Amino acid sequence: MKFIFKKIVIIVIILLTSCDVVNEARLQSNSAVIQSSNTVVPFRYVKKLVVVDAYLNDSNKVSSFIFDTGAFQSKVEYHLAEKLNLKTSFKRNNGTAQGVKREIEITSVDSIRLTESNFVSIGVGKLKYDATSYSPCVAKDGIIGANLIKLAHWKINYEKQEIEISKTPFSVNADKKHYNLDFSTSFLSGVPKIDIEINGNVIKDVIFDLGYNGGLVVPYQFANKFHSENSKTIIDQSTAGIFGSNRDTLLVKELNVTLGAYSTKIPVEFSSLNKALLGNDFLEHFTVYIDYDDDKIILEPKSKVKIDKVKTFIPGILNDSLWIVNRTNPNLTLKIGDTLKSINGYQPKDLFQSHCDYFFEISNLLSSQTLSVETKQGNIIHLNL
Repeated sequence: MKFIFKKIVIIVIILLTSCDVVNEARLQSNSAVIQSSNTVVPFRYVKKLVVVDAYLNDSNKVSSFIFDTGAFQSKVEYHLAEKLNLKTSFKRNNGTAQGVKREIEITSVDSIRLTESNFVSIGVGKLKYDATSYSPCVAKDGIIGANLIKLAHWKINYEKQEIEISKTPFSVNADKKHYNLDFSTSFLSGVPKIDIEINGNVIKDVIFDLGYNGGLVVPYQFANKFHSENSKTIIDQSTAGIFGSNRDTLLVKELNVTLGAYSTKIPVEFSSLNKALLGNDFLEHFTVYIDYDDDKIILEPKSKVKIDKVKTFIPGILNDSLWIVNRTNPNLTLKIGDTLKSINGYQPKDLFQSHCDYFFEISNLLSSQTLSVETKQGNIIHLNL
């Protein structure tokens, strides 16, 4: 099996190299999955993120994790890691799609069990969430990353909200329409990267990212290759990953997108943070098969792809009494960081009880066609959304 060959390569690397690469290779050298038959894992689909329950080591307490093919390594929330007495092996830098880097402690979990599938000797980062992160609102205990995911084969059924795990590749019914995608991974990584064609131009190494709740985002440097009659510019600092947010300039264009033999027209975001991600807002319209033996992804269509309309204005909470502008566009007089006294007559404390309450409920406020905002200077601005 391909995985056995990779383990042999890892052992050779340990003997020939040093520092972080060696440390990571050692962590992965004993990783494996133990299962007697295919396993079905139910998941919760929360804010377009896949959340699974798992049991760590000998604990009989269930923990919740975001299932994230775009994360190089799995992560366990810091206090939970300490409670489980997970000893730090080494430290290294870890970056996010928001372009934020932190040094994290790396350790190993003896066992991560997803129903009847048991993943052993899994390297994890001890995760300290940024105070602005929304990830713990979705799954407080951490992330199931690609270093675990690459040990098996996966079928993600968004309709049934089930993941099936197999030690051998899945067979797809030839009578059903499906599309094959080749993917690649970097050394020691299980993060799948695919090529996507946009208006006839190939964008390479787009991360196939079940840990991203958006559609398709690619680096801003490619934006001038594509003409679209429908385009808009957005200045954004509303997206807060595990380590917080970073300011991004997004240019959104309606374009033709092709994956393998599948084609559709969707809004594509071009990001100044140089992100290249295909996420659940697109993938939820398929049943997804991931084959790590042949580096192949199969998409089985279930519905027409429809990407959520991009919001041009998003307020954040500065404190109980003041809002702050976290997303805007050049057509608005509001800028990132501007403070607001009220929105539709409400202060933040009138609508939200907590950071997570805001995360889950802010879309209700933004569902209106218009908003009336009062600036800190007392000016009233009517926003047409």
